[in-house]
Amino acid sequence: MIPLQAISVIFALFMLYIARIHHKKEHIETFEYVLWAFIWVAFMFAAIFPQTFQGIAETLNISRVFDLLVIIGMMILTFLTFQNRIYFKRLEKKLENVIRKRAIDEG
Repeated sequence: MIPLQAISVIFALFMLYIARIHHKKEHIETFEYVLWAFIWVAFMFAAIFPQTFQGIAETLNISRVFDLLVIIGMMILTFLTFQNRIYFKRLEKKLENVIRKRAIDEG
């Protein structure tokens, strides 16, 4: 195993641990925990056995498996950023309504 693979596996195990901690503290729901666990296990699998993704990379005319993983990672990151923005806007609107209601009640 090359050093980059070892670092990737250690990182994935660390992220699994972090997800488990947040699940136990009930910061994330079971479905979300299972989803994250699946993502990190798949990441470990891809790091340990990159040749299994060679066929997918060739089908998509991508020269290296690493490029395929970077593309997938960027897609996931973009999706999560978008979701985070939506949740933030919802929370902002709820907070604004609570503050407005308090101001009216006190005024």
